[in-house]
Amino acid sequence: MYYHLFAALLFFGISLTIPTIPEAYMVAVLLSGFIALLIFLKNLYQQVNNKFLIQARKAETENSIHLSSFIGTFVMIRNEESPLSDEFTFMIFHDGSIEIPLFCRNHCVIQKAAHSKNELIVYYKDYILINVEENEKTPNH
Repeated sequence: MYYHLFAALLFFGISLTIPTIPEAYMVAVLLSGFIALLIFLKNLYQQVNNKFLIQARKAETENSIHLSSFIGTFVMIRNEESPLSDEFTFMIFHDGSIEIPLFCRNHCVIQKAAHSKNELIVYYKDYILINVEENEKTPNH
C-alpha cells in the first residue's frame, strides 16, 4: 500500500524538479503520480474498513459490563451512503443534551431501536452500537 504513496510522491517530485522534461513526458509522469495516489487512497479506504469490521466483531463479543452506555432515545437512521462498509447502518441517538451517531451491524438491534418509543439504554464501544434495552423507569414517590 505504501509503495503506491511512494510512487506518487516520486512521480510528482520528478515532474517538479526536472523542468527540461518534454511536455508529453511531464503529462505522463503527472498522470502516473495521480493514478498511484488514487490506488493508495483506495487501499487505505479498504484497510480502514477492514480494521473497523474487526473492531466491530471484537466489540460484539464483549460482555455489556465492559461496554460504554448511556440512556437516550432513538432519533433516526441515516439513509445516506455510509463511508464505511455496507454492513453498517448509521443511527442517531439523543441522550438529552447531544445527538450521538453510532454504527450497527446487527439487524435485530437496529429494529429494536427503531421501533422503540421509550428511553433506551444504549450499549456501544468506539461508536459501534452493540445492544439496546428498554429503560425501566422507577415510579416516582
